[in-house]
Amino acid sequence: MPTLTPVTLDQLLPGESGVILGYAKAQALHHRLKELGLVEGTRIKVKRCAPLGDPMEFVIRGYHLSIRKEDARCVLIQKDEDADYSCGRRHRHRSGS
Repeated sequence: MPTLTPVTLDQLLPGESGVILGYAKAQALHHRLKELGLVEGTRIKVKRCAPLGDPMEFVIRGYHLSIRKEDARCVLIQKDEDADYSCGRRHRHRSGS
């Protein structure tokens, strides 16, 4: 069984997802992020990034949340290996077209 290494939330690309494991360092910001729903065990997906990469928009607990990349760098996640890496868009394959 492969060992999976946690990454920080800012390292994900649009379309990638994972499960929140915790926080990298103790900071006052963590309390606010937890109030926004970024708690251990919660699934999160990157919806899109601003043109210059900051802020990032996530889908978490059924709503969209935008946070600064600097803040996303504090959140540790276990990245999904089978995520859809299509830059936030789902491609549908049409048969017979």
